[in-house]
Amino acid sequence: MSKTVNAKLYKIQDSIVEAGENNEILIDKIVRTYNIKSGNKFSEIQVSNESSLDDWSAKLFVFTTDTKPPYWQEFLSEIVEDEADLDKIKIQYSSFVLFIFDKNSIFIISKGYYGHFLLEDYIDNFFGLEVLSRLVNKSSTEIKQIEERGLFGTEIGAQRYFRENYNLAFEDDFGKIYKTMLASIEEADFKRLGIKQKKTSTKKLSITGSSSLEVSSNFTYKELIDRIIKIKEVLETEGVEFNQFYRLPASALNPIKEKLNNALLNYAYNCFKNKETIDFYSPNIFPYLQSIETQFYNEEDGLLDKIEFASSFGYNNIINSLIQTGLIDDTNETKFIESLKKTYGRYKLNEDTEFSVGVPLDLWFCGEIEYEQKRYFKLDNAWYLYRNSLDEYLNIFFQDIDFENCPPIPLKSWTEESEGEYNESFKNTKDFIVTDRTYLNFIEMADLIKVDQNKIYFYHVKKGLGQDTRVLISQIINAARYLTYYKDEENSTGLKSYYKNICDKHYNGNALTLNINGTLKSISEEEFIQIFKSDKKFSFVFVYSSDSKLSIKEEIKKTRSRIAKLSLVYVIRDMRRTNFELLFERIRTK
Repeated sequence: MSKTVNAKLYKIQDSIVEAGENNEILIDKIVRTYNIKSGNKFSEIQVSNESSLDDWSAKLFVFTTDTKPPYWQEFLSEIVEDEADLDKIKIQYSSFVLFIFDKNSIFIISKGYYGHFLLEDYIDNFFGLEVLSRLVNKSSTEIKQIEERGLFGTEIGAQRYFRENYNLAFEDDFGKIYKTMLASIEEADFKRLGIKQKKTSTKKLSITGSSSLEVSSNFTYKELIDRIIKIKEVLETEGVEFNQFYRLPASALNPIKEKLNNALLNYAYNCFKNKETIDFYSPNIFPYLQSIETQFYNEEDGLLDKIEFASSFGYNNIINSLIQTGLIDDTNETKFIESLKKTYGRYKLNEDTEFSVGVPLDLWFCGEIEYEQKRYFKLDNAWYLYRNSLDEYLNIFFQDIDFENCPPIPLKSWTEESEGEYNESFKNTKDFIVTDRTYLNFIEMADLIKVDQNKIYFYHVKKGLGQDTRVLISQIINAARYLTYYKDEENSTGLKSYYKNICDKHYNGNALTLNINGTLKSISEEEFIQIFKSDKKFSFVFVYSSDSKLSIKEEIKKTRSRIAKLSLVYVIRDMRRTNFELLFERIRTK
């Protein structure tokens, strides 16, 4: 039997280690906290004196589940002759977590299903990527796989695999945060990572950087210690910049973390009250997106809400469901935030797996806020700042965009108090249909629709250029995607429902009316459907209010909201993939 293993290497966040008095006590606390929260029991196994090497010590914990029949056994019981023959089919899972620590840091290797759940609240989620960034050459290192989070646009994230000879020089990293990267490292890097070359024929190894570091090479315990020592040295060197955002170091984050979190929660409350959206996902987003069921619960009150495939539901739908079950209180902002902190969410990947460890819902939000004249961005429970180079990149991108490509007849000035009142003021205006806050399969297709002889315009209207721009951009992208489908839907069920929604919302339940050359005409359901199915050109119009004397392009370049700029980049890119035109229009408020 081999005395080697190949396991993922993790690192406890430096800020957690620095805050603790003693690493042995901290490790015991981490394990004890998990055992209490989960009901599982990782037990310590005493290690020998030989495990202490070069000022490094070890603590080992193991957990084995009870023996139980698999969930699919009941299915088989219907077709076997004697159910007793199935009784010998049992399953049992075992996991180990080995902590390796000195005075200043704690590393961990783990094998088995449950180890990661014990560690997930404490590990440095970018440890493996930080190591990899010290080894990668953007123009020569071969990249085999990338897992990334998209900040804006239609993609939440993606996993991509490449053929040979792909490297980061080919990569457009705009608006992305890399979460995992699989690369090939050369022989020269083996020594830098403390990797012992087992065969002279081995010239390359695969290395995966994410929250963990994993190398396609087994190691003994002594070799593990050597790797950890070398990795600490590597982390002291400079690495390449993978992303246009950087995670705030603990020294900068800790003094302002609570204020940043509170500001984001205030924004989340306002989004809910205004029926606007915000990214709301478990911080472990990729497994969450693959999960089949999510449980939202409050252990103090014993309340529980189960939602199947919760990641497919929007923020407002989930919160409304939790309000109905009593988990969330939206009476006011304070109670809303308090109830978020007391409500936990956990998911499971399939019927045969356990639920993940619950995470309080106040940690599920992603978004941008401003604090002391700086813009911060939270993603998957980590706070980021934009690199200075991002503004230069954005301005270069916008330089070639024709923002003066507007509809031929401009909209009237914004003199009304709210967006809703402004949109409603177009009722019975020549060629306009008011569609504000009406939905086609839960998607707001437009605030206003204009039908002229040659084109159909879908106006999306917003007050100013701020981070709310992201909401508008999301509406345009989703509307374009849905329009492609519903234009060609055979029975037009979606368009029929949309027509009724518009009539009920803005035309008192009667047929909607359209001012055609000064004559107000009732538009039937069939006539409405034919507007969408016509051969006219469809244009989506991004509309915002401003009294700036700058050109639209210069105003966008000078806006302080990077999230607005980033959102505009994404809508421009995404709309290029459609058959629809994207136009821009600025309306005055005076």
